[in-house]
Amino acid sequence: MAAKPRIAFFLEDAAQEAIVPPLFKRLADEEGFDSGHFDFQVLSARGGDSLGAFRQFLKDAPQYGHLKADLLVVGSDANCKGFPARRGLVLKEAEKSPYPEVIVAIPDPHIERWYLLDVKALAQAAGVKLSVSTPAYKCDKNHYKTLLRQAFTGTEVIPPLGGIEYGPQVAEAMDLYQAGKNDHGFAEFIENTRAW
Repeated sequence: MAAKPRIAFFLEDAAQEAIVPPLFKRLADEEGFDSGHFDFQVLSARGGDSLGAFRQFLKDAPQYGHLKADLLVVGSDANCKGFPARRGLVLKEAEKSPYPEVIVAIPDPHIERWYLLDVKALAQAAGVKLSVSTPAYKCDKNHYKTLLRQAFTGTEVIPPLGGIEYGPQVAEAMDLYQAGKNDHGFAEFIENTRAW
């Protein structure tokens, strides 16, 4: 039996880990691949330094043959530097990659905004009615974390992780087309994942 294709994720934090791999799995299913067809491995998702973990992985890869992957997915918040600049930084590092493919997931400016791109999906995931709208772009470190937490104000739900615990369900329920119209980084991630 042939080995499953291995998808290795380098993510910034728990908020990215809760939504990016589930989005990938959903897209695989929609493209006719049972997500069990792949071996998903999150190699980094803490400390906010996915790019550093990615660099180290690439540095170690020539020495260690067991570091195999068919696709690398690198998530990195734009952090108010802008989507093109952050994507360029990640792709510049990817040029040094001995791996066949790299896909970037660049939330602009922060991952919590992706949770709010489809408020209906977030409400469905949490099982409550939310009276918040998709937020406009604003560059502020904690703006989207605060908005995500505040989305639950007036409901019986007090999310202990600020709403990121609903990431897998949001990924499953999102209107990907509409969400992509609201965020170019999201749209590119969806498009490149489908193409792969």
